[in-house]
Amino acid sequence: MKAAVVSAAGEMPAYGDFETPVAKAGEELIAVRASALSNLTRSRASGAHYSSDGVFPAVAGTDGVGLTQDGRRVYFALPHAPFGALAEFCPVRPDQCVEIPD
Repeated sequence: MKAAVVSAAGEMPAYGDFETPVAKAGEELIAVRASALSNLTRSRASGAHYSSDGVFPAVAGTDGVGLTQDGRRVYFALPHAPFGALAEFCPVRPDQCVEIPD
């Protein structure tokens, strides 16, 4: 899949290929439609934020809006490394999703 990939701490994300995630038990695979490049996203991607997993390479992005596999539109947040919201697909737990109207 295409994504904003961070190769190492302190490096800028680069548009490129990354493995397509497979939802594990207890996860939703979200087809991402929008994601912001926020200060939190930048800080986590650099490895400077306390919530950064420090796993590289990784996909940047902390939250976004997308579609679940059954077609529900959701806001989602805080995917686990190495996957992030600035990608075509993002796996997250259902409790990290909020259904939003069309």
